[in-house]
Amino acid sequence: MSDHYLQMNILIVEDNPGDLFLLEELLGATSLPVARLFRVTNATQAISVLQLQKINLVLLDLTLPDSDGLESYKIINQYAVSIPIIVLTGMIDMHVALETMANGAQDYLIKGEFDEKLLSKSIQYSIERKRNLENLRESNERYEFVTKATNDMVWDWNLDTNEIYWAGENIYKLYGYQVTDFKTSADFWEKCIHPDDRQRVIDGLFKSISSNTHSIWQDEFRFRKADGTYAHVVDKGYLLYHGQTPRRMIGAMQDITDRKLAELKVINSERRFRSLVQNGSDMIKILDEDGHFTFSSPTVEKVLGYTPSTLVGRNLFDFIHPDDMAFIRKRFKQISQQPSLEISSFRFRNADGEWRWLEAKLTNLIEDPSVRGIVSNSRDVTEKKQMEKKLQEERQMKQKEITEAVIREQEKERYEISKELHDNVNQQLTVAMMYLATALKGSDNHQELLKQSSGFIFNAIEEIRKLSKALVTPLIKDFGLAKAIDGLVEDILVANQMSIEFFYESFYEEDINYEFKLNIFRIVQEQINNIIKHANANCVTIELYRDDFIRLSITDNGKGFDTAVKRKGIGINNIFSRVELYNGSIELKSAPNKGCQLHIVFPAGREILIEPPTQTV
Repeated sequence: MSDHYLQMNILIVEDNPGDLFLLEELLGATSLPVARLFRVTNATQAISVLQLQKINLVLLDLTLPDSDGLESYKIINQYAVSIPIIVLTGMIDMHVALETMANGAQDYLIKGEFDEKLLSKSIQYSIERKRNLENLRESNERYEFVTKATNDMVWDWNLDTNEIYWAGENIYKLYGYQVTDFKTSADFWEKCIHPDDRQRVIDGLFKSISSNTHSIWQDEFRFRKADGTYAHVVDKGYLLYHGQTPRRMIGAMQDITDRKLAELKVINSERRFRSLVQNGSDMIKILDEDGHFTFSSPTVEKVLGYTPSTLVGRNLFDFIHPDDMAFIRKRFKQISQQPSLEISSFRFRNADGEWRWLEAKLTNLIEDPSVRGIVSNSRDVTEKKQMEKKLQEERQMKQKEITEAVIREQEKERYEISKELHDNVNQQLTVAMMYLATALKGSDNHQELLKQSSGFIFNAIEEIRKLSKALVTPLIKDFGLAKAIDGLVEDILVANQMSIEFFYESFYEEDINYEFKLNIFRIVQEQINNIIKHANANCVTIELYRDDFIRLSITDNGKGFDTAVKRKGIGINNIFSRVELYNGSIELKSAPNKGCQLHIVFPAGREILIEPPTQTV
């Protein structure tokens, strides 16, 4: 006899003394190892014993003082879930006895119809049957726990009935399907496979089933969820055979959507990168620390004529123009000590032996195990370089034209000054000399002659002073730029009926060199002359101030002009030339009947500021 039957404690629930006596006699006649009998007459007493004692078997009469029939079994079973129960009943209670069996009782015995052998056999079978049921229940519970703890959807496919049993509630939790009794036909699973994947998956599955050499099937596909969206899954099944015939397949479906989307993202990223490398205008190359090419994108062939295989293994410095070699070596050495740097235009020999101008950005990825090199992103800027050269030549030509115009204007100015000296100053001095000569001869009106001579000489002096101011500005050196402009404004107001306001309170000029101050003075002088000659203005505002830049603004309320159609005269060209000389920027705003605004900004750089004296130690 099995060890499970040793030293049994049996609970007898019987209120009939005769039946109880007979039952005890029969138990005594068996070979069962009964350690102790517990006798009670109602359900309440039975519950107390079950709560306090370790019972191995219950013999239950269904007709009790405090309960009857199926109710008696249900009350006792609540406290004897893992204990086998044998129901004792009369012939008239057969249907009740069978009902208790349907609710979990292990067996039933009809009073007066069994002997010690049948009793012994019923007890042994009941204990064994209960133990097997408990093992199955515990196994099912563990299985349920596993299915709840995992995100896999476990399934069992009966190949004979073509039904799939979906274990646990994961089919609802993961995919949203409400499945009756957790069973569906295999057609349900097949219809949930994405149409683009269906035939491939079905063919692979039945190929595995029909093959006697493969007991495991696995595939990846898209599985439709209840809301109509698709999940990426990996499905794996294991075939169970009866002889050589497969009968069942047990497996699990795992949702890999997040992983699949991440993989697709990486694949798409790689595709975009490959497309950029192959079709982009930039050339991508990787060099080792010595300057040898270890990778070249296909774009290099389109731009420079070298196939990637031709360039790989060659050294960068074999292609650099001799005049740029020292510069490139210096920059390549620097990249080994910093993460990235940009290289301005340099010349690189193409496959035809021509020198092409390139610009490049170097990125140090030597420590990156996936690259282990210096990445060079470069582009061909030869056309841009040629255009810059052309613009430089045009600028030089324009500057030459401006210079020639300035010289012509200066010559014209010299001619006007010479004419002024000859026709005005010289004549006044000549007359004064004649009057003085006459007075020296002792003429009666010599006093009047001397007086008139003095007047002519004074007028000549004034004319010479005006001409001198037009040529040089001694006030700049002696008193500064602001005072020189103040003096210019005073001289203009003497001869012109107009209002001129000059603001310069925040202008600091002690560290500005004389040549730049003279340049500013000439710009103001030129623009004021333009206003007097052409603008017909009666109000002018001059502003000179300094922050991080030196700024000059001259505004008038004259008749203005259309900047889009009016050609620049010599005066405006002179101003533009002077602004360009010190790398300044100029903005000219005007419109008919809207006056004119001239705004000029100079960077306060070394070309403008006086360098501080070198200190000696």
